[in-house]
Amino acid sequence: MKRALALSVADQALLSAFGFGLNLYLIRAWPPEQFGFFAVLAAAGVFAAMLQNALVNTPLAVHLPVAPGSAERALLRRAFGSANLLLTLLVLVLAWALVALSLGGGQALLAAVAALHAAAQFQREYYRSRLAVEAQMRALLLADAAYLLLACGALGAIEYAELPVQQALPVLLGALAGAALLSVAPHWRPLRPAAWPALPRELRQVFGAQMHEIRWSLAGVITTDMQNRGYIFVAAAVFGPAAVAHLQAGRLFFGPLNLLSGAWARVARPRLARCAGQGEQAAFAALLRQAALLFVALNAAFLGALWLAWPLLAEHVFGDKYRHMGGLVAAWGLANLLFQLRSCLATGVQALRRFRDLTMATLYGALLSALLLAAVCAAVWEQGLIASVIAGECVALVVVVAILRQHADARAPAAAPAGALAQP
Repeated sequence: MKRALALSVADQALLSAFGFGLNLYLIRAWPPEQFGFFAVLAAAGVFAAMLQNALVNTPLAVHLPVAPGSAERALLRRAFGSANLLLTLLVLVLAWALVALSLGGGQALLAAVAALHAAAQFQREYYRSRLAVEAQMRALLLADAAYLLLACGALGAIEYAELPVQQALPVLLGALAGAALLSVAPHWRPLRPAAWPALPRELRQVFGAQMHEIRWSLAGVITTDMQNRGYIFVAAAVFGPAAVAHLQAGRLFFGPLNLLSGAWARVARPRLARCAGQGEQAAFAALLRQAALLFVALNAAFLGALWLAWPLLAEHVFGDKYRHMGGLVAAWGLANLLFQLRSCLATGVQALRRFRDLTMATLYGALLSALLLAAVCAAVWEQGLIASVIAGECVALVVVVAILRQHADARAPAAAPAGALAQP
């Protein structure tokens, strides 16, 4: 697992550097209103990816490693691959309709390119997840390196052409969409026409057996996004795109840490699923405990470095367009620590296939977040939006820890003294 984790971390480091650089460039080059609109589109893309994880990627990661034979594994690949293609077409249509409605007339090109970008990223994420589940980390690293090279080349061309912002946005989205599709093209495996007649039956067989888990996983994704990113859409609707730009600029520095936690989850989820399936409770608990301690240490070190470098960062990163960002960045530091701990431990709950319990955890957090968002909007207190994220993460983290402790207590030997097998 160490080699796979190292490759996954290297892969996520490349993606993190690109995402950080892109957002930093847009913050400096574009007006807050334009960057805010891009941030709203990016948040919608993340929400679509989370739906994909619930419907396709997470079930694939949980069930493929424990499939008993090659025939069963081939069935899962066919079913989930076909389901993902159908979902991609649905995302294409829905994204076009929603963006077109939100922009109004005269923005047909931007709506079409935004929809293509959403669908292309959707396809790319499926193949990235499948390569990780099948432990093809080197192929995953090469695919992401190709994506970054293509995207950086396109961005260089956009900068060289000195396009105005109104033209640069659709060109940027189109370039990222093209890079996403080309990077995973070598891994496309179209379904043979001879297999088409059996596909509806196979989809019913696979998804029928897993629908209970998928239903709760999907509900959990929706509540998680409400809790963690609902403020973006509320801020855009109530305070405008410039408010979204300020909020997301404050969150900018923490993207690399979140991608590292995503790298860990991608590698650890199949391992945790095997430990849970084989009854290896000690290994299951140790993996979660070590990861949680690692993320606490990383966040503490990162916040310390950020505090030391803050005078320089405030001047050269945010400039005159974003004032008084110190308090907002500190609040995002706390929110990010809570988010990483909750995400890390929630990966263990997913491996236990307790999707209903995990959904309830995020539901409680989302309800508190929604109440605080309503209060912030009623008070017209833009700076209070971040409080809704922190409060929701606190509630969800407490419930996730309780789920894992309940599981550990249920698996503890009856003769063991109380507290002897304390688990995270």
